[in-house]
Amino acid sequence: MYKEIWNRIKSYDSIVIFGHINPDGDCYGSQIGLKNAILDNFQDKKVFIVGTGYPKLFSLMGSLDQVDDDTIKNSLAIVVDTSNQDRVEDQRFKLALDVIKIDHHIAQEHFGNPELVDTNKISCTELITNILLENGAIITKEAALGLFLGLVTDSGRFLFQPIKSSTYLIASKLVDTGIDCQTLYDVLYEVEEKMLRFKGYVYSNYKKTKENVVFLVLSKETLKKLDVDYNLAASQVNSIANIKGSPAWVFFSESPTGMVRVELRSKDINVQEVASTFNGGGHLHASGCRLDALEDYKYVLEVLDKKARGN
Repeated sequence: MYKEIWNRIKSYDSIVIFGHINPDGDCYGSQIGLKNAILDNFQDKKVFIVGTGYPKLFSLMGSLDQVDDDTIKNSLAIVVDTSNQDRVEDQRFKLALDVIKIDHHIAQEHFGNPELVDTNKISCTELITNILLENGAIITKEAALGLFLGLVTDSGRFLFQPIKSSTYLIASKLVDTGIDCQTLYDVLYEVEEKMLRFKGYVYSNYKKTKENVVFLVLSKETLKKLDVDYNLAASQVNSIANIKGSPAWVFFSESPTGMVRVELRSKDINVQEVASTFNGGGHLHASGCRLDALEDYKYVLEVLDKKARGN
């Protein structure tokens, strides 16, 4: 499959790389890393990445591209880090001549020709790095930095187990290209003062269910007072991670329009099944979904409590 995907990439002059809604480090890293890798190995190709990306890192790795419909209609689309079509941020991928899917989440919908899904990989960038290595591709430090970003963020800085020895080997190969890990960490983990105040609010206001599931409900009014974007707030769910006796933790973050972003994490509960109950998805111990109304958070907690009792 690795060679099949690489050969398909070879056969197209124009390629557009798509990611998922609410892009994280693995999504953005997959896009920027794959784009740079393709350009490093095929200088005559045109490669674009679309979506909102990970703005915090634009100054270090580069921003996304503005691409018109005609370009997409005459291109190969590569969808990365996305399990189903509805979660692709830019739905214009459906206009492309053909679609390749590269993902590491539990499959929810099959699309792409070909489709490469490997849930044994900690990040989509690990999967992409394997494609490059298996095909003897050049990996410059510009491409490697994006690929390493995905490894670092989706593994929680290599804290989320199980992590196989092959993952550490991939990380070492990327580091050997000469990437500046320290600068990446400095930018990635830089904290604004308002986020310290936000975390103070989190620590003072989280609650527990009967089964010790830790949760926090963040209304749009609360987030406005704290001056924190709902996506940024949701991404801080691990602020309440690993509390003694808690099998899972979850944030409910309401957007200005009333849509609620839900981020679920756990030690030993299959939260991917919980997320899929509400048309979401993700990993075994890290998943997400959306709700139409904030008061519906209690239904998610009911399913989580049921899972906790089963465990």
